[in-house]
Formats: sequence, C-alpha cells, structure tokens
Amino acid sequence: GYLLVGQDGAISALAAGQAPDELVVQRRLDVQGQWLLPGFVSAHSHLWQSAFYGIAANDNLEGWIAQLYGVEAPKLDAAQLYQLTRRGATQHLRNGITSVFNFTYTGADRSGEVDRQQLRGALDAGVRVVHGFNVRTINDSWTPAMARERTAAFLAWADAQPESGRYLGTMLAGYAGFISATAGQAQVEGDLMREFSLGNQQHYLESVVESAGERERYPLLEQAGIIGPRLIFGHFIHSTPEMPAAAVRAGVSMSWNPMSNGRLGSGIADVLAYRAAGMKVGMGVDGEASADRADPFENMRMGLYQVRAVHQRAAAMQAYEVLRLHTLGSAEVLGIDAQVGSLKVGKRADMVLLDPRSFTPWQEPYAALIFAAGVKDIREVFVDGLSQAR
Repeated sequence: GYLLVGQDGAISALAAGQAPDELVVQRRLDVQGQWLLPGFVSAHSHLWQSAFYGIAANDNLEGWIAQLYGVEAPKLDAAQLYQLTRRGATQHLRNGITSVFNFTYTGADRSGEVDRQQLRGALDAGVRVVHGFNVRTINDSWTPAMARERTAAFLAWADAQPESGRYLGTMLAGYAGFISATAGQAQVEGDLMREFSLGNQQHYLESVVESAGERERYPLLEQAGIIGPRLIFGHFIHSTPEMPAAAVRAGVSMSWNPMSNGRLGSGIADVLAYRAAGMKVGMGVDGEASADRADPFENMRMGLYQVRAVHQRAAAMQAYEVLRLHTLGSAEVLGIDAQVGSLKVGKRADMVLLDPRSFTPWQEPYAALIFAAGVKDIREVFVDGLSQAR
C-alpha cells in the first residue's frame, strides 16, 4: 500500500497497491517491512515537569504534591518553565506522542507570562497541543473579574500565534473539584466555560485521602454548569458505582493515567465499568514527575496489565483496545478526533514509523506491538508529514 501527504500536511491518499507512477513528490520513503501507526495522543500531560524524575519516590499523591508544588515549582520563573515545557514536549515527540493536553503551572503569576511561555515552549518543540489554562484560585485578592480578564487576554494572544495547525485550542485546567476550592471557584470556571466555549479537565478522585470530600463536591460542579460534554475527569479512580452512569448521562469523559496512578499508589481506575457505561476514555502519560517516562508503550502495557490483574482474567482487556485508547480514544476525549488519532484521508499526517524486527515474527500483530514494542523501535516520527528530530 501507499500513503500520500499533501503540501498542507494532511493525508491526501491512502490505498492498497502501488502508488501511481505519475506522482511527483518531494520525498519518497520506502517503508517496506515497517509498521506505520497514527501518532499517539496523550490526553493528560504536564510538560513542565520534565526536570523532576524520581521526585518524592516513596510518597503518595499528597506528599508528592507537597514536594513538587510546595517546594520545587515556586522556584521556577517564566523562562525556566518555557525550557522545561519545551524539553517535555520534545521528549513526548521522540517517544511517538504527537498531540498532547498540557496542564500548565501558574503559581503566583498574575501577568499571564508563565502561560504564554509554556504555550510557546510546546509549540516551539513542534508538538500539537491543547493548552490547559489555570484561572488561579479565586479569593479576596483574586476576584472573578480578574480571572476573566486574564483568561480573555490569554485567549486573544494564543489565537494570534502563527502555529494555527499545532495549537489545538485552550481548555481550563480546573480546580473546582478539589475540596480546598471554594464555591466561587466552581462558579467562575462554569462561567468561563460558557462565555468562551471552553472545555475543562479536572484532576478528580485521584487521591485516596481526598476522594470522599471530592465526591461530595459533585453537586456543586453540576450547579456551576461544569458537568457536561465539555468536562474531562482526569484519573477518576475512586468513584461510586452510581457516579459513572451520572457522568455518562451528562456526556463527561475521562483520561486514564495508569503509570502515574501506579507510581503514586493512587489506585486503579475501573475503566471496564466506565466503558461499559458508555464513557469515552482516553489515556495520558501524565508528567515526568509522576510517571517518569513520557512513554505510551509502557503506559499501554501498565494499564492493560493492571486491568487483567485486578479482574484476574487475561481476556478482560485486549491489546487493540489500549492502542485505540492512546490514539483515537484520546483524540475523541479531547474533541480533536477530526484532525488526529488515526490514519485517514483528510486527517493530519501525524505518524510513527516503527521497525518491528525486535518483536517479529508474530502471530497477532496488535498483541506483539503492545506486549513487546517500545520507543527503542521507533524509526521516525512525523507531524504534518514532516520528520521530527529524534
């Protein structure tokens, strides 16, 4: 077969057989014997955390947050956040992740400079990015009007960036689900979602300790208008049996982050029950501070094996399922599946070229890919049909 990339960076032809002889192309790549995959999509990443491998190695989420966000992150200025974000994005690309939802770090900054630098860091690395924007904590010194002004200013600036194809838009990196958030936080996030047509990804029910209080906040999120098809629950581990059905009725989706959940001892999300209820599920590699590798192959294996171990049944989840979750499934969760997530005419030519010699011969290609392949087998990564430096 052959795949043709147009000058606009989209897949213009994909067919069996030989490419037409009359085709005039700038670069012809013979990939006989290689495997071509869609670029992986991480529905949940923290690119700026690329300097913090192994931090709080034996702590659960609360101790890890205290070390990273309480001690280390406040030391970083906008220039450092740019460099760390660019480094994290580059590592995602090298490992075959071509599109990412990026949770940013804001800290005490009110000017918006740290937001601008983190978006620029991702774009300058060449990755396709959905920017996760923090509205900051609403309190007496940071009012809803201030949050709205800062949000509007960032959106106007971001829309003016020249990389219109790689900037996939902004969503809120929500805080309203945390038990330390005020009711005003939820109302502001809901108002901003409606006014600016923004999605919202909340870290929700990740913590073993905080989950009971977070579950009690669900009605508050509903009242603020946050619960709905533009909401993504990040992690969503410690839910009740009733919550997935209610979330599905509202159109909520979730991002599954098995490497991070295992590393921090957070638990195992019941993705089988969520998917059976009809919930859209994507996968994320989280950050190098909590998963330590921006590695979609390891993430898929970790998730697949966790599910099989918990259910004590190897057939509980199949290899193809996790591959779909980390590509088209994540794209669907982020609302970018018309552009990325699969190899299809009209979609962006974001691709991973894999050398399968280390895990062939095979009987079941998807099983061989998920069980045995790794970033070491990547030969080339493409965004818009252009090779990315590895």
